[in-house]
Amino acid sequence: MLDIATQKSFQERLNAIRTLEKDELVSAQEKARLSIKNASIHSFFDYLGNTYFIKSLNKYEETSDDFKNKKGYFITELTCLCLETGQTTNFEWEFDDELEVSMTLKRLSFRNLKDDAGKPIDEDDLDQIADDKDVIVINDEKFWYEDDWACLYYRRDKEEKVYMYEFENENHTKFLTIEEWSGSGKDEYQIYTSTPVDPNSISIISKGDL
Repeated sequence: MLDIATQKSFQERLNAIRTLEKDELVSAQEKARLSIKNASIHSFFDYLGNTYFIKSLNKYEETSDDFKNKKGYFITELTCLCLETGQTTNFEWEFDDELEVSMTLKRLSFRNLKDDAGKPIDEDDLDQIADDKDVIVINDEKFWYEDDWACLYYRRDKEEKVYMYEFENENHTKFLTIEEWSGSGKDEYQIYTSTPVDPNSISIISKGDL
């Protein structure tokens, strides 16, 4: 007999599959001109042989450091259920001269992070690391400072303030992002690695709820 977690995973995937209507399928001609930019909540798409169902769609908008002035530059976050594995994965896309897509790899915490001397780091070290354009080490892999910036995160009708610290490994094959969420009286942090995705390797199966 399957354990409860496995049963729930199968049920979630089955419920997702049942939402796919035949008349919503994208034709072969359409697939050639569509990209992840055309996907919406409840869309299905294929990536490297796996099929993903978009559970939610939220956006980040860049702002001034005090969060008061919106800059009109957006990153779209797609929270996706993989129908083959049952895992939930985030894909993000942005358009800056060209379409850029990334996929979340692993969630981390501060206990996974060290400085170049092998010493632990925490939230109090982030501004100094950004000022010095320094390095963060994860399991002997170095991630070099790339950027830091403020944004608003739009989830349904709610806005949340987020400050982003971004790092990249030497081969430009993996990113490290530290998100500082404020507004609840206490800062909270989300830390994760991600990897670039070739936009042409994503094939839209259905557009979802446009």
